[in-house]
Amino acid sequence: MKNSGVTFLDRYAKFNVSKLTKVTFLIPLVIVLIAIAVIVGVGETTGNYTAAIGIGIDFQGGTMLTVNDLPDDAELDATVDEIEQTIEGVEDANGSHVTVSYIQRLTGRGGISVTFRYQNVSGDDGEINDLNNAIIAAVGDMFYEGEVPDGFITYEAIGATAAQDLLSKAGIALAVSTVLILIYIIIRFTPTAAFAAVLALIHDVIVMFALTVICRVQINSSFVAAMITIIAYSINNTIIIFDRCREYMKPLKGMKNIDYNALGDVSVRENMRRSVFTTATTMITVIFLAILGSDSIREFCVPIILGLLAGLFSSVFLATPMWAAFTRGWDKLKAKRAASAVYGGGATVTVTDDEDKEVILKQDREEEDDDEGFAPEKKAAAKSGASGGNKPKGKPIYKYSKKNTQFKKKK
Repeated sequence: MKNSGVTFLDRYAKFNVSKLTKVTFLIPLVIVLIAIAVIVGVGETTGNYTAAIGIGIDFQGGTMLTVNDLPDDAELDATVDEIEQTIEGVEDANGSHVTVSYIQRLTGRGGISVTFRYQNVSGDDGEINDLNNAIIAAVGDMFYEGEVPDGFITYEAIGATAAQDLLSKAGIALAVSTVLILIYIIIRFTPTAAFAAVLALIHDVIVMFALTVICRVQINSSFVAAMITIIAYSINNTIIIFDRCREYMKPLKGMKNIDYNALGDVSVRENMRRSVFTTATTMITVIFLAILGSDSIREFCVPIILGLLAGLFSSVFLATPMWAAFTRGWDKLKAKRAASAVYGGGATVTVTDDEDKEVILKQDREEEDDDEGFAPEKKAAAKSGASGGNKPKGKPIYKYSKKNTQFKKKK
């Protein structure tokens, strides 16, 4: 079998994104439905929908209790299980029990430190402190019958008020970053490109959240940091594709019935390798951090990996089709508002995939058979005097050369 010299990436880079919209717009919906099914299934099983979503104590309030200097021996797992049972066995004045939602291990010089996280069972800070002191005393009695050494057990409590404040600040950070991105793209590009880019960012946030729920990763302050990182990273790929769309649109300004899907397809094909390679190189580093890092680093890296996938998908498959649809709709709206103005005959722009990437008007293809710029039927009408014999020639054909980023008239 002869080798044609065409690589997989060469074949992959020639598909038309606009022809896959029915599938690509369905994939995020399927992911969200799977996440909803996971939440409902886990929530019905455990009776706790908050735990089913995976919301951490950062956003709900709770306690991180750390037991330090545990010996690294074969019975460590049994010891951790016994500590967990002891914590959950302590009840407050109302008879409520806490439930350990997350266990994190960290190896240090003095041995292994294990952190147990559990949510608040009361809205009263005084009751929460009393319960935490009772848990510390119960865990200390497991290892020391007398006085527990300083630093052996430490804890950090997050009240409900502080959790709500953190949640509101996280929402404000996401909203402000999205609005600033929207304003920048409106100034730098067009309103239609801005709304398409922001919708792609909203897709990234929703899909990243859904994948995090499916993968059972805890949603806490690290997740918010990862989400803001992905928003900044994803918009970069989208803007580069939109910049190429803008270059194609410059010589077509004022024309009617432009094929925006064809322009978007060429722009995506020319930037896809860059988007895939930059995302892949970033993901390799983050994957190694997730594998080799601690649990706290993993809480940040796993959402980053999921967000990188969502951002690559939206930049390549969603942003440009939305831009084409919005721009086409905007042109129709402007045409309705200016219905009294008379434009020339409908000229449909198509983009070929030849080596020189020509942008040719359909009107010119129909009329270029005649050297004088007339179609056969229009030439006959001109000779008979029906149109005055003075018809203008067809509009110019624009040609884009790979060696030059500017459009030139084809001679």
